[in-house]
Amino acid sequence: MSDLPKIGIDIGSASIKLVELTPAGKDKWKLTAAASMPSYQGGVVGNMNNLAPFSAAVVKILKESGARSRRVVAALPEEQVSSHVVEMPFMKDDEVRQALQWQVEQYIPIPADKAVWSYQVIRKDTSGGGMEVLLVAVAKNLVSAYTQVLEQAGLDVIALETELMATSRAVVPANYPLSMIVDIGAKSTDLGIIKNGLLVFSRTVPTAGEAFNRAISASLGLDPTQAEQYKKTYGFTSSQLEGKLAEAMRPVLTVIANEVKKTSDFYVSKHPGEGVKLITLSGGIALVPDLVGALSGLVGVEVAIANPFDRLVMDASQQKAMAGAGPFYVVSIGLAMREI
Repeated sequence: MSDLPKIGIDIGSASIKLVELTPAGKDKWKLTAAASMPSYQGGVVGNMNNLAPFSAAVVKILKESGARSRRVVAALPEEQVSSHVVEMPFMKDDEVRQALQWQVEQYIPIPADKAVWSYQVIRKDTSGGGMEVLLVAVAKNLVSAYTQVLEQAGLDVIALETELMATSRAVVPANYPLSMIVDIGAKSTDLGIIKNGLLVFSRTVPTAGEAFNRAISASLGLDPTQAEQYKKTYGFTSSQLEGKLAEAMRPVLTVIANEVKKTSDFYVSKHPGEGVKLITLSGGIALVPDLVGALSGLVGVEVAIANPFDRLVMDASQQKAMAGAGPFYVVSIGLAMREI
């Protein structure tokens, strides 16, 4: 692993998060810079006119953070990444890519010549049970757009990967039991099954933070800005506002909880005898008061808030400034932890 610092940057639909880490011993990193800012509206892909404003936003956050490295690992939006578990007969590692080349198109929703794809072997059974390979594919124009944004900002792009892969690296060690990441963003919720430190299954559902805000607005007559503030301040605390806020948001959380259970049940149906033992809640909404208890009650599994700071070396001022912000920065921290 290189001892040089590198940047992890997470360009979300609501905010851009950046951290700079330097290796600081076995499985430890020193936090040397961190910053966040509202994201430029409109998305990176879909309008080439957006690339320059996004690059300007990256330049601004680099300056504000004080990061000195220009080596960056960035996250691609999970909802635009196609992931599929492919069951294959057992074969040598150098034979897997060749075998996938002939069948990749049947597993991804875009033509193979317009996609960038990679794979990771997630299960091998040398006794004749075959193997499972996680195939991940994205559109070439998505990769090109993100690369252009970052390079125009003066950065050297050394890797792009999915948000769930970065999150699993940051907060789900290899010795954890079978776990699930639930990353509730602004527009979508990403669900990932983690086994032995590897992402082995993932899916994205379109219910997330903005749906909570809409439910609050409709129920309590608040504008979107007020709804967001009430959500962050009172959350699912039943003793606040006579429990009206928790009552307004519960149907949305129930939808997410049902998707969590559906994802777990599907994985277990393919792997009898296994079961999700822990859910790690990520994303800024993980900080909503009493959300952990509310979700745990609905899914019947222990829920913990993601804490990527466990393996970071931080001085007192950094600890104070970043207190409670772990779920918010988890993707960017996982990106900067990636070995190159």
